[in-house]
This record gives sequence, C-alpha cells and structure tokens, in this order.
Amino acid sequence: MKQLSLLPLMHQFDKEGFMTDTTYFENEECKEGDCYLVFNINSYTMLVPEGKGKWLVDIVEADIVIITKGSYKGKTDCYEIMFQQDEKPLYKMIISSEQFECVSPLKEGWHGRFDTYLGSLYEAKSFFYKVYYRVVDTLPFGNPVVGNKINNI
Repeated sequence: MKQLSLLPLMHQFDKEGFMTDTTYFENEECKEGDCYLVFNINSYTMLVPEGKGKWLVDIVEADIVIITKGSYKGKTDCYEIMFQQDEKPLYKMIISSEQFECVSPLKEGWHGRFDTYLGSLYEAKSFFYKVYYRVVDTLPFGNPVVGNKINNI
C-alpha cells in the first residue's frame, strides 16, 4: 500500500456531521485510485475515486458497517471495513492507516453513521446508520456483529 500524503487534504462538515467540502477528489492519491476514510465527531465518510466503486452495488442492503483495526501483512494500524446484512458479510476491504484520517481517538463500540461518496460529494451516496468499531490482533478478521440490539443508534 502506498503512503497517502495527508497534508493537501482538507475537509469541511456541517453541524450534523455531513461532509460539505473536501480537496480529496482533486488529490493525486484519488486519481491513483486510493479510497480515503475520514472520522468526524460521530460519523465516518468514505471517499471513493470515480470508477473504483463497483463494490457499492454490493453494499446497498447492508444494515451495519464494521470497522476493525489490526495488523495486516506485517503492517500495524490497518483497517478492515466490512458491510453486513442480517449478520452476514456482504463486502469487505482493508485500508492502511494512511487512508484513514482519524481526528479523534476511537473506542470499541457503536459510533454514529457511515457515508460513502463516489467521484464527488454530489454523486452516488450511501448512508448507513449503524457502525461498530473494534480492535483485533490480525486482519482479515471478517467476523460479523451478532445480536445488535442497540436502541441509541
């Protein structure tokens, strides 16, 4: 995985936590096809380069997004992002820490929302309102969250 330069990336959010502006889609890493994940307050935003989001069709029916931090192929601080429906995985991907802008420390448990944008903030969007964050030793992990009886999400 190529190291993503964080310096040129800037993002703005509205008071509900939705991303309203980003420099990501003009960035060289976007043009090379690297997805990028941003955490802000209680929401995650996945920015996907145009032409790299064929997998978005596979996640439409997902009811939970699970983000799992662990080591992958000897590299620490990687993240498995798994979309789950009815306790069955639909799609998963692994990104490196350079592709995840984590602006606040995350604790294991439930966190707000996961939004995806393809090609721009105005194109294909998916919003998921149940996100679970966890930490394991090694990726891929792939275990679904079972019995998510959480009322406050």
